Amino acid sequence: MSPLPAKAIMTTPVITVTPQTPARDAARLLVERHISGVPVVDDKGLLVGIVTEADLLYKEATPKPPEPLLRWFGRSLWLERLTGPYRKAEGRTVGEVMTHNVITAEEDTPVHVLASRMVRFGVNRLPVVRDRRVVGIVTRADVLKVFQRSDEILEREARKILEEFLVHGEEVGVSVERGVYQLRGIVGSAGRRQALLNRLWNVDGVVAIDDRDLKEAFRESAAMWE
Repeated sequence: MSPLPAKAIMTTPVITVTPQTPARDAARLLVERHISGVPVVDDKGLLVGIVTEADLLYKEATPKPPEPLLRWFGRSLWLERLTGPYRKAEGRTVGEVMTHNVITAEEDTPVHVLASRMVRFGVNRLPVVRDRRVVGIVTRADVLKVFQRSDEILEREARKILEEFLVHGEEVGVSVERGVYQLRGIVGSAGRRQALLNRLWNVDGVVAIDDRDLKEAFRESAAMWE
């Protein structure tokens, strides 16, 4: 059984803007659609950035440059000399305020990898791309819904794995409580035990696996001769 991929939980079609979209219009779009960020695509539909609430808030949170400097340099030259928050604060278009380095995912990226990527890079959403074209978007809320799957669903998936995995002489029972798999029974060896655990960890929504009551036939046989 393969882990749940991004394409199974992503939102599609995706709302996008272009680098030429006025920053004010992008802010209005986020408010009206109740979203916190949108991918930015060029005229060929290729992903070139992402604009978020944080990007747009720089305009209000960052001190404005002195008016004499703006008159002296001219706005375009002034923007060229600015970096980071100050550049975003003076930006008027999405292209001037957006984040360029976008953390993305692919359609077959497993949900647990999506979660790891969001935590590692501190992002709330991941555009899902195919050949640099945005085909969907996954948010933290989408991922969290997966980890709220019922114990009944988790147990059903575990039993399906056991039916496919177990061979003659092996017998394993499973129960689930609050997302925790509790295993009992016997498998052929330590290698078989680890292989089973790996498969069960691929079930989306599993919080932990308690395998203290899972024995290994080879180890049990060896103990009899000691």
